[in-house]
Amino acid sequence: MIMTSKPRRKLKGQFFLIAGLLLALMFFAGLPTAGTLVQTPVAADLKYAYENIEYEFARALNLGLNESDQIDTLKNFTVFMTNSLSTRSIALDTLWAVSEGNTSSMINVTVGNFLASAVNVTLNLTDAGGTHTITYMDVPKDSANWTEFHSVTSDFNLTLAFNDDSGTVEWERDKVNIYALVNMTRGETIKKEQFSF
Repeated sequence: MIMTSKPRRKLKGQFFLIAGLLLALMFFAGLPTAGTLVQTPVAADLKYAYENIEYEFARALNLGLNESDQIDTLKNFTVFMTNSLSTRSIALDTLWAVSEGNTSSMINVTVGNFLASAVNVTLNLTDAGGTHTITYMDVPKDSANWTEFHSVTSDFNLTLAFNDDSGTVEWERDKVNIYALVNMTRGETIKKEQFSF
């Protein structure tokens, strides 16, 4: 009996199938898992947002002064920042005060309330002549209210008290001044700061 060998089959199709499977495995093995994505730390994000707000408040006030409409400019800026930060899941609550002296001895103080609810603000102004006035001002949510202090002839300290917060600032009599309490929240992280210039 004579034995003959079977002809060898060509393995071209199987080679491409194995190579395709290996390429697919390498692709899926290279994808990052959900826990390894790079994320900005929440605290750093809020710090950057606060620094930006402080810088932009000064610019908004200067723009408003140039247009002789500083209060409406600050109100519009505050609404714009609140809406912009909400797109990044950051809640912004702020209360600000602006003082402006004139050629007489009168100081006009405007308080803008962009906190979660209406507030009753106590303003206590003290200058070289002593404490002049304590004013109790109701400021509705998302609005501004103003009052006047008379017989202020020098630089002064102004104390603002509202809810459980307060702040005291040293301001120049013949200059436009601003104070702001900024409260930002994202999830469980809160950043609360005050600034004045």
